Amino acid sequence: MGCLASSPKLAQTPSEPGAFIEDLGKRAIKLLGDKSATEQQQRSGFRALLREGFATRAIGFFVIGKYRRSSSRSEINEFVTTFENYIVELYSSQFRNYAGQSFQIAKVQATSRPSDFIVTTHVLRANGELIFKVAFQVRQRKGKPSKILDVKIKGVSMILAQRDEFTAFISRHGGKLGALIEVLKKRIGSLKIKRQQPDDYSAESTSNNSPSEGDEDVKSRTIQ
Repeated sequence: MGCLASSPKLAQTPSEPGAFIEDLGKRAIKLLGDKSATEQQQRSGFRALLREGFATRAIGFFVIGKYRRSSSRSEINEFVTTFENYIVELYSSQFRNYAGQSFQIAKVQATSRPSDFIVTTHVLRANGELIFKVAFQVRQRKGKPSKILDVKIKGVSMILAQRDEFTAFISRHGGKLGALIEVLKKRIGSLKIKRQQPDDYSAESTSNNSPSEGDEDVKSRTIQ
């Protein structure tokens, strides 16, 4: 299975926005649905897909807002790396119980910016029932690979929500980006611990903990 983790890097991704999203989605579904893959192989594959498909560095710059200007280059680089690690741990943990969902490309729309397109997809159950819609903002530049800039679920922009959360946290902690980096590292550690626990124990632990505990349900809370 060693080829599983490396295959996203080697594949030639289509350039047309709809085909680009469809290709990434199919490869992600194949990765998540492969029960013979180890968790490490799935995380490695997920990280490769994340780097290939998303403008991770640009998104990292965006979600810290004005605090990018007041932070050192080394702090920003550390944040971008930590943010990527956090996203990989968060979503690979959430997707480990993937149960056969699929998606279809519903429509591709141009925007007022010639390089940007909105690709709307339908996430479906195994029986074809619609669960929800996801819209991807894709940027295409001549001579460069297509990249996802934002994801909207039920009309909510994920990067805008993340920026609101992160900049509010930094503001409450003296404008220091380092404070956000440290709390993200703690969240990564909590996710790794949960990943190593049996599902029933993890669910019981989450339900019994106080909301202020360090190993809270990260997908339902904001950073305090």
